[in-house]
Amino acid sequence: MLNHGLSRMPLRDRREPLSRREMLLLSAAGVLSLVDRSASMECDIPMRDGAPAVDYHAHIGEGISVDDAIAIAKRRGLKFGLLQHAGVKGHGYAVTNDDELNTWVQSLEGKPVFKAIEAEGTDWRPSFTRAALAKLDYVQGDPLGVPDKSGVPMRIWEPQFRVDDPQAFMDRYVDYHVQRISAEPLDILVVPTLLPIVLSADYERLWTEERRRAVIDAAVTHGVALEIDCRFRVPSLSFLQAARAAGVKFAFGSNYQTSAGLGDISYCIDMYKRLGLTPRQFFCPAPSGQKAVERR
Repeated sequence: MLNHGLSRMPLRDRREPLSRREMLLLSAAGVLSLVDRSASMECDIPMRDGAPAVDYHAHIGEGISVDDAIAIAKRRGLKFGLLQHAGVKGHGYAVTNDDELNTWVQSLEGKPVFKAIEAEGTDWRPSFTRAALAKLDYVQGDPLGVPDKSGVPMRIWEPQFRVDDPQAFMDRYVDYHVQRISAEPLDILVVPTLLPIVLSADYERLWTEERRRAVIDAAVTHGVALEIDCRFRVPSLSFLQAARAAGVKFAFGSNYQTSAGLGDISYCIDMYKRLGLTPRQFFCPAPSGQKAVERR
């Protein structure tokens, strides 16, 4: 049984920084590895007006080059995480194997950006080796391609998408959130909780406490950050409050692919301040050896 005075330490909020005495006691007990070390990890994230000045969801393509994105980031006073869509060959993704991944990483070397991919589908992982993926700063994925009953990915973001049975859709959608979080080595789940336009007015009712808890618990258990997405303005404040209380970490994403929208993190900053978040509750790319693709 661990002792060394730990039994006399009071229970505390898991987000509260550890005191020097507690750190020493935990180190002496040999259990420091079990403690969230994010407070002591250096993270190259700029701050502006009391909030992180970073957009982790900046796509390259559709007329925006790496240099264009860097110029936009500089103009907005931000640091970008630049992304390419990645997945199984034959589906139109820019990155489908190690050679293409290495080319993408090399194109960003020495530039003031984070290097990342957006993993598409649930079958992307075998397309890449762990060594190649470890060259990235992070990997993100979204739940928007939730499959229908026949296993075909749906396109729930399209305005014309319709839902016959909202409750059945929600159950399938929540399960897909949890699947992506728990079964894949993702660092960030992006665009979480987005509903089809036809259901968006019922967001608070359809995202019941039980459904919210399933996604939030999975994120905490597997150490996956949830994106605050500016383009679609999700999750809602109430969902974010529940996630914050559970100890989830958050990331900002503009999720735009146009020069006008890229880097717009206004909704993210508003939620960050309304939630009273601190940098310790914000996603920081892990150092070598501790990235999701290396741990899982």
